Amino acid sequence: MHSTRKQEAMEMVEDYIFRGIEGIMDLAIPDNKEAMKTASELGSSISALIESLLLEDIADVSGDSQSKIPEHKCRILKAVSADGDDDSRVDIYLNLVPVAQYTIGTLATNPGSAERQGPMLKDAFALVEVKTGGQGVYAALPQLFRYTRGIYAEQYHRRFSWGIAVGGKYVQIVFFGPNYALASPSINIGQKEGRAQLVMLLVNWSFCESHRLGYDPDIVCHTTSDYYEITVDQDGSPTTYYSRSAVVSAERLFGRHTRCFVASADKPVPGSVFKPDIFIKDAWPEAAEDAAIDYRDESRHLQRIKGALCGDDSFNDKYPEYHGGGRVKIERHFGGGGGGEGGEVAEDTSMSILSKSICEQLDRHSQRKKPPLRVHKRICTKGIGKPLKFANSGLEIICILADAMECHWEIYRRCGILHRDISTNNILFSGSGSRVKGMLIDFDHAICKKDKDMARNFERTGTLPFMSINNLEGGKIEHSLLDDWESLIYIICWIGTYGWRRQDNAAKEPDIPERRIVSKPTESGGGKSQRSTRINQEKDSQRNKPEFKWISRWIDSTLSVCADSKRSDLHEEELFLRITKQFDSRVPSYKHLKYLARELRKVLIDNHRDINQRGSVSRLQSEEDPFAVSSPGNEDLDTVDPFVERHKDAENIAGRMLDTLKDIAEKARMVLEKEKGTIGTPPFL
Repeated sequence: MHSTRKQEAMEMVEDYIFRGIEGIMDLAIPDNKEAMKTASELGSSISALIESLLLEDIADVSGDSQSKIPEHKCRILKAVSADGDDDSRVDIYLNLVPVAQYTIGTLATNPGSAERQGPMLKDAFALVEVKTGGQGVYAALPQLFRYTRGIYAEQYHRRFSWGIAVGGKYVQIVFFGPNYALASPSINIGQKEGRAQLVMLLVNWSFCESHRLGYDPDIVCHTTSDYYEITVDQDGSPTTYYSRSAVVSAERLFGRHTRCFVASADKPVPGSVFKPDIFIKDAWPEAAEDAAIDYRDESRHLQRIKGALCGDDSFNDKYPEYHGGGRVKIERHFGGGGGGEGGEVAEDTSMSILSKSICEQLDRHSQRKKPPLRVHKRICTKGIGKPLKFANSGLEIICILADAMECHWEIYRRCGILHRDISTNNILFSGSGSRVKGMLIDFDHAICKKDKDMARNFERTGTLPFMSINNLEGGKIEHSLLDDWESLIYIICWIGTYGWRRQDNAAKEPDIPERRIVSKPTESGGGKSQRSTRINQEKDSQRNKPEFKWISRWIDSTLSVCADSKRSDLHEEELFLRITKQFDSRVPSYKHLKYLARELRKVLIDNHRDINQRGSVSRLQSEEDPFAVSSPGNEDLDTVDPFVERHKDAENIAGRMLDTLKDIAEKARMVLEKEKGTIGTPPFL
């Protein structure tokens, strides 16, 4: 298990890191003039002190070092080490303690191996990984990547993170942004200049503003009172909400870093019941730099949806009702040392958090494809739903999916907005039993029909196991309603195989791999990731194991191989049975889910008068027409792709699929009404 995790971490380093980036440490220089001056003086003093210790072997200078802590408001850097296996724990956690809370003797502590890493990650602003015994600094990077992921999961107000990789006498500073990791050139701390550089960084971290450490100044964690204070822009005015916790945390090291909070305008009072009525989503989606041409902007979509559905009682609690928010702005200076108490108010993006010189280096980088721009957005909506993991049975799941897809259809019909990211995380619900209601959320991949020619309509969007074949293959045709309905079939199969609750005791759900920044191909035609090569080598042996799931092929290789697997699985009912036969009997109502998956597949793949619309595997025209001839100048016979043919009739087929789903959901509600099934209220509500 450890070796697999280490291998995956090494592959992630290869896929995501930009090496030798100059100026990373300058991102920690304080904006405030006084803090910048004090930090500079203190850094020089500490460096001189260290050199005197090395050269003159002074044994006790605790009094001198304490006298150099300035009166200026700052933090004390606290290093916390942990016992345990070198491959299973963080080497050093770096915390920042306000000067007022600092006491001599607490600078370095050891919590012992019994201490859980989760609580420690909640306090760490950076991690340090150390390799000795002749191992280079590169050997420390995989573990640094692996454990920094936990910082995003545990800290709901984290925008980016820092890390230090140490190998012998060499050190690299690593900056983890939304898209990538940037590594500084190696610093030789065996030399005076290298030690001075490292000391200056540590001092700057102690003095710089919280946004330079990677924290969100508009999400404040009140640890003593156990709540978060979140500021959302509403029509140009900041509005404060309060939340006990995040119901969705950022589980990936790179990407959108989506976090969702249930909140209230009323501050929590100890001893009283907290009653949230607002849903806040904080994320870093890909977006256009110019907001005026950001055609995928979720706040814009939600305002249009609210205008179309507001007042229609049949859709109450089935869609997120826009209540405010948009692009997040932060007051700061760029590149460090801006000076002054004030600063520019700028949009928070994956590029604006960097200096101009770093951005220029990324543009010139020859080994990587330029990463997309991500924009920090925070949106507030009315109406609160529960994640699917709180549903009580497969019958409720069927009803929830029916409501969500009916809403999907009406939003497309009335607003011309196509969702494009149907997944388990984007469908919530309220109520229980026969009165359960599904809710479709997360429109930051959505596109409006009238804007399709101006937006990047052929981009690959979605969650890997639920992505349509057309999406995985890069879009021979534009994304349509049928892509989203195909995703729904994959959701049903995933739930039937792995369940949706931990208590189902179903087969263990595999980890969904993180998206990669694709390397540019080499002259020899390379560019294939280590992960793809390793998975392909292991695939044949895995299939002979009794625990092998056919559905696992949807995530275990390259996008094109995943697409080929899905084409094969959907093509004929007998092939699709390989998937549904592996639905886990421990999943509640798994037989109902199996029936639903098969019926929807029939409508999408089989039930068409036009023979060219049947199946999911491309075929030669000559298979249907023995007199067909090749086009002039083309030696190959033309092929028919059923997905392309069905696209021409997408709205009609989608309507039939919705009718099928609603009919089965109505039967499920009748069963639930007889059972009078209810579920409890989850803790966060």
